[in-house]
Amino acid sequence: MPIIKDCLIVAAGKGTRLKGFGDLKPLVNLCGKPLIEHAMLSASKAGVENFVVVTGYKAGILGKFLQSLRKKYRWKITIVNNADYELENGLSVLAAEAFLAKDFFLSMCDHVVEPGVYTALNAAKLPKGSVGLGIDIRLTNPDVDINDVTKVTVTGGIMQEIGKDLVKYNAYDCGIFRANHNLLAAIKQNRDLTGDCSISGGMKMLSKKDMAHGINIGNTRWIDVDCPQMHHIAHKWQRGLMKGNVQDIIPRAQTQNIVAVGHRGTKKFAPENTLAAHEVAFSLGARAIEFDVRCTKDGHFVLIHDGSVNRTTNGRGRVKDMTLAQIKTLDAGVHKGSEFAGEKIPTLREALRNVKGRFVVDIDFKGGPKNSAELLANVFEEEGFSTGPLITIFARWHHFKMLQSLCPQYALRPHYISHRWTSKLVRNFPLEIMGLRRRSFNFKRAKNIRDSNLHLFCNTMGFFDNERGFSDSIKADALFIQTDHLDKLIPFLEKHNLLETGVMGRDYQPISLKENVSKSTITG
Repeated sequence: MPIIKDCLIVAAGKGTRLKGFGDLKPLVNLCGKPLIEHAMLSASKAGVENFVVVTGYKAGILGKFLQSLRKKYRWKITIVNNADYELENGLSVLAAEAFLAKDFFLSMCDHVVEPGVYTALNAAKLPKGSVGLGIDIRLTNPDVDINDVTKVTVTGGIMQEIGKDLVKYNAYDCGIFRANHNLLAAIKQNRDLTGDCSISGGMKMLSKKDMAHGINIGNTRWIDVDCPQMHHIAHKWQRGLMKGNVQDIIPRAQTQNIVAVGHRGTKKFAPENTLAAHEVAFSLGARAIEFDVRCTKDGHFVLIHDGSVNRTTNGRGRVKDMTLAQIKTLDAGVHKGSEFAGEKIPTLREALRNVKGRFVVDIDFKGGPKNSAELLANVFEEEGFSTGPLITIFARWHHFKMLQSLCPQYALRPHYISHRWTSKLVRNFPLEIMGLRRRSFNFKRAKNIRDSNLHLFCNTMGFFDNERGFSDSIKADALFIQTDHLDKLIPFLEKHNLLETGVMGRDYQPISLKENVSKSTITG
């Protein structure tokens, strides 16, 4: 039988059970790669060449990421949006109808499987027009969340019943289908008769015609990563697979893991310095977030890099000449693409509330009134940042005196200028951390910072925002690496088992992610 080359991946839902790992489930990091990348890689290794991905929740962000996968793997990816993503998952299948081949695989974005699942489905002999579902008959499989898995009753290879609430069953639904357009017809028929538009409902309709078949996947491993426990099990599995592939662990002086810092959130996949960009950074695995702050005419700090609003919004004018009310009328997303229209410039308060407990906050202070230190301190205290995760504040030399009163409670972070400048600062101020730009990077300067008993914050943005820059930063004993390419830095650190997954406290030691998430509200 010819190998099926097409795969439909449903990636439209919110995934609320994994909320603590990120706001957008398909992009939740698992050993350096988002869940959807794992799903697509498995299918690709089994011979799939063409993907149809159905998006819904935060479709613009996921679309940008999928575009990057096109370039990375040279896959053909068709992106389809399901506006009714909060309803049953069968609607996502129907949304893709016009783009589906005669025969195709169907997968969920959060199912991490060995390619052998696809191989088993492809090799099975099915009656013409029938739909096959990969099933696992190992009822004691420890990788299965028995409280959430869909159960199946199969007799002689023909599916009799399917559902999460079955009391009697003899197999589990592993979430991968060998399908054709009869599945879509069955979903529509079941919708019209019962109002149920789920994939399982379509399979029930097919089972009445003996056209739904269970295909035993044998000992092939699979995990539905739909809750923290399953994420932990999947991470341990994938981490074990990576150990044999890592040959040259990069030497460094300390034993601490490295914190990945998202520059302006992650402007690669979302509008820079917006809450959306922060959410993508968190899902991808960053545990520190950098954002730029400027002060409005009426004394409010907002997140924006440039002195004017011209480049990043649909407005014109200087930030310092505008009131907060005027700033809030602007669209900070439309320049990134129409799919981001309506994204607003957040205030510092809004940003802090959104990231609290999940990130180290690195503030790039771009300017403000003479009493900026007092204003910032008030915001930090009122938003509950006087204790807990670390806040660092990048202060340029001409702002240093203005902000010096913020340390030692908050970590003022100057950039390296010279050995003499570093020694002077260390003598006169209670400093703990110093930044080093890539354009001025060398190992002697990095050593000077570390020999001064300061943590090293490496900025790799620019020409060497890649594995060379990451490697140099690690060799220089950086604790923080800031990048525009979290999708490159995160897998690199995971590959070398160096990624910090906790949030640094004020003592530069990680607080567990679980502890932080339980103390904070994750926004939607």
